[in-house]
Amino acid sequence: MSTVDAARPRIVRSLPPALIAVLVVSACQATPTPSMASAAPTTTAATATESPAPSATPSTTVSPASEVTGSSGALPPGRYTRRGFEPRITFELDGPWRSVNVFHDFFDVQQDVGSPDVIAVQFALPRLVYPRPDQPAEVPDAAAGVVALHGNTRLKTVETSTSKIGGLDGFQITVENPADESGDVAVLVVGPGALSISPGRRLWCAFFDTPQGILAILVGGSVEKWDEALEAAEPVLESVTIGE
Repeated sequence: MSTVDAARPRIVRSLPPALIAVLVVSACQATPTPSMASAAPTTTAATATESPAPSATPSTTVSPASEVTGSSGALPPGRYTRRGFEPRITFELDGPWRSVNVFHDFFDVQQDVGSPDVIAVQFALPRLVYPRPDQPAEVPDAAAGVVALHGNTRLKTVETSTSKIGGLDGFQITVENPADESGDVAVLVVGPGALSISPGRRLWCAFFDTPQGILAILVGGSVEKWDEALEAAEPVLESVTIGE
């Protein structure tokens, strides 16, 4: 399964239509033959939106990081990481966050777990992206990830822009599954299965190129309480370091 006042992650410039067109052309030239995802359980993504999307810079002070383990209890304030996830991600938490999903290529922290307005900050090494509702495909780089999601007809694109998190430059897209839709829409494929957006939710998804492959950082929340999701996610994104 995530933008210009003090309560929102900082905006970056929107990509002009000409640049989107260039990205589409380059992605079409470089994208490998689409392949189908193997059958696997679906993980519902808390989603990202209507305001232009977040961009964050790394914290200047980095303290030792504890491990997120998927435990059910609230995480005490402090710095966290996930052992074995490469590139190494560390981030700061100070609030009612819980570690929910923990896999070798995907993990997250969430607030209001189990509610329709659940907020999630997610880190993924996507195997495939969904440029079409029912057919995931490989993408060669971060720019192509944005192009793929932009072309998915089941998703409403709210905005696109460049992004900067943890010192990395990338591209991001905010998508929405409208509340009047009848079912979840798959977005990415990770180890445990398809990461999906439920009706009435949004997903801010930033793609970055790294030596280990494409890194996706996502913020998810409901459309109705999207500003609250961004407010909760902002300090986490601003504290992220990558590869340190």
